[in-house]
Amino acid sequence: MLRKKTWEPDFANLELVLQKKKPKRPVFFDFIIGEDKEKMLIGDEHKTDSEFDRVVSTIKAFDSAGYDHAPIIIRGLSFTRKSDEKSGQTKSLNSGATITDWDSFYNYQWPDINDCDFSIITKAGKYLSPKVKFVPFSLDGILENTIGIVGYENICMMLYDEPELVKKIFSNVGKRIRDYFAKCLEYPEVGAILCNDDWGFNTQTMLPPDVLRENVFPWYKEISDLVHSKGKYVILHSCGNYNSIIEDIVYDIKVDGRHSYEDNITPVEVAYDELSDKIAVLGGIDVDFLARSTPESIKLRSKKMLEKTRNR
Repeated sequence: MLRKKTWEPDFANLELVLQKKKPKRPVFFDFIIGEDKEKMLIGDEHKTDSEFDRVVSTIKAFDSAGYDHAPIIIRGLSFTRKSDEKSGQTKSLNSGATITDWDSFYNYQWPDINDCDFSIITKAGKYLSPKVKFVPFSLDGILENTIGIVGYENICMMLYDEPELVKKIFSNVGKRIRDYFAKCLEYPEVGAILCNDDWGFNTQTMLPPDVLRENVFPWYKEISDLVHSKGKYVILHSCGNYNSIIEDIVYDIKVDGRHSYEDNITPVEVAYDELSDKIAVLGGIDVDFLARSTPESIKLRSKKMLEKTRNR
């Protein structure tokens, strides 16, 4: 049974947040919530028999919980990697490496944007609440996909041994991610896009900032400029330490909101004080804190965060 909502979802509320304005009520934001949470929210309404069923189930779950948006991914843009059948809970950033030299680059089968069926946005959009919009995301981002098909250690070495090859790989990934989001923006059901690409570890960026500025950020700037030309919004989901690249995020790429903050890097309360006049600070109560803390502690911290944002 669907959970009873306490308010009418309306994308206009999330728009106000992305405009760095105060909404009339608290606004929920999550990138994804996971299949187990969707089942908890909508019970027997949750279906995964087809891709369409899966998308509709996500719409219903987000709607039931009172979100003003629904995430959607359009399948088909997948960068093939070598299979890694190793068991266990961790995965090496070197597993899956497919491109290791110029020969493997030329032989690589790049995904075709024409394999994506974007019509699902219109078809599934009929299940959105009247004032809700989609926020599409891609299957990993430009840096993540490049590391996935090259390997982390490989790409670090390749930056010195074959810098032109690195640039070519980033370019082939970047233009496909750009074209993917460009197609998403053609649909009126889409209100914003979410660029999901983890750029850092706990203490620094995954690659030197200058490497990101040369190979990754220009593509996201293109995407951001295109989104804004359509009167829509860019959200960045990127885990990791952002201190050395926050100026790029805010002033060069010009994203409207950044999602995900971690207590062992920058607690969301600190991030809000430092960034909220420059960019929308989305989400942020640390997942580890949520997993380990008592309900009372979680409620108290969340309440204090709401008071901070209300009084700003």
